[in-house]
Amino acid sequence: MKRYFAVDLGAESGRCIAGCLENGTLIMDELHRFPTQYFLCAGTLRWNIYRFYEEICTGLRGYAAKYGPELCSIGVDTWGCDYALFDADNRLLDLPYAYRDSRVQGSLERILPHREWLYGKTGIQFLEFNTLNQLIREYENPGSRVNLAARFLFMGDALHLLLGARPVCEYTTASISMMVDTGAKQWDSEIVTRFGIPAGICPELCFAGDVIGVLRDDIADSVGLKRGVQIIAPAVHDTASAALAIPAKGSSFAFISSGTWSIFGTELGEPVLDRTACELNMSNSGGALGKSLFLKNVMGLWILQQCKRQWNKTNPGLDYHTIMTMAETAKPFFAVLDPDAPDFFNPENMCEAICAYLKKTGQSGPGPGDAGQISRIVYESLALKYRNVLERIQKAAHKTAGTIHVVGGGSKDRLLNSFIASAAALPVQAGPPEGTAMGNLLLQAYGSGDLSSIDEIRSVVAASTEVSGYAPAEAARWEDAYRRFTNLASCQDTGEECNH
Repeated sequence: MKRYFAVDLGAESGRCIAGCLENGTLIMDELHRFPTQYFLCAGTLRWNIYRFYEEICTGLRGYAAKYGPELCSIGVDTWGCDYALFDADNRLLDLPYAYRDSRVQGSLERILPHREWLYGKTGIQFLEFNTLNQLIREYENPGSRVNLAARFLFMGDALHLLLGARPVCEYTTASISMMVDTGAKQWDSEIVTRFGIPAGICPELCFAGDVIGVLRDDIADSVGLKRGVQIIAPAVHDTASAALAIPAKGSSFAFISSGTWSIFGTELGEPVLDRTACELNMSNSGGALGKSLFLKNVMGLWILQQCKRQWNKTNPGLDYHTIMTMAETAKPFFAVLDPDAPDFFNPENMCEAICAYLKKTGQSGPGPGDAGQISRIVYESLALKYRNVLERIQKAAHKTAGTIHVVGGGSKDRLLNSFIASAAALPVQAGPPEGTAMGNLLLQAYGSGDLSSIDEIRSVVAASTEVSGYAPAEAARWEDAYRRFTNLASCQDTGEECNH
């Protein structure tokens, strides 16, 4: 039986998952799961890409031990924006920076004077950690090794190279760099040179489903696989792989790829590059198989992950299921926060940051150790933020959503998903939880010639997925909470004192 091997790397954890097609369904088998997370190295936040490589090899050994030496292909997807630098001999020059590193602070000052020009070309949301911002900082730093670099590769592309692929960047992850002309689907040399970046550092682009190499013989030999395993690019940007794995028919839906980040969007045939989209700071991210994803980044379960990190110092056994149960019994609508406030990007102590934020905005707050109440506030505030983003998407894209699909790890969080349905007053369909890996595997099947279209891929997704449905409830209370949320956002924009 032909099998594919997906490596799905998130900012908190990574997974190695085998998959095969059987009677119109995708059978998936998680073989290896491991923590990712950046680490502090000489005062900077870095990704240990060599450890990720080692974990992939561990997953491949597990595959060979269970299924034998035959493997059709392998593909890697990751978060976007971060990159690794390589010299002309494809040697890694340094451990890649993590997007939460402080070096990007203030980088928007270089970008914003060119706002309309940049948006008209790229259609990308202005974020301090976009690849363009990071590279500007890289070339401004006299201690950087970037001047030794022949090319950069995004994280998934870099891992493909280490596994044996050509040094290429897959389009979906390149598309969110703010360095690609979204119409031409090519690097924009005018953008990179205007900001002091040599155009030659941008590698060749490829597209999801392309065969980009063969697993190195020494790797195949060491893990117990036959030589000749293809490396097939999935949608390397994890959001694009996840968006492909939405069990939907037609186009009248919105989606949330729910994990450390929440990516809220809708699928379109063409990007939206007008003034409204620019003013609302929306992103036109490249989708797989010719689609365009009109979306916005929202600070997602990162806030809860970082709170859990603090609570685990005194309560090591506290897990996410317990946190959710505690939140269910906490006081509803106790307070509200904006998940995208800069206060929550990377504070030393997230629980204390939440308490300080509530005090700053004139609200009563629980103590930093009150896991149930803090979690309830975060859950409700995320749901309210999603409604706010949905309204922006519908306004700018001139498209009305009838359903919200939630894919990714957050699809398993029944409390959050029930809040999303109530806040947005729309039905929510949650699942699959491993949507990114599913999209990755199915794009490998597409690249192998076993699937032929996005409709065929989605029919496999629907046949392979059990979804959980959530209906709106308590409309009046959520409307009142949304008024509080929009008042809070307005106060933050104007600097006025909030009255709750």
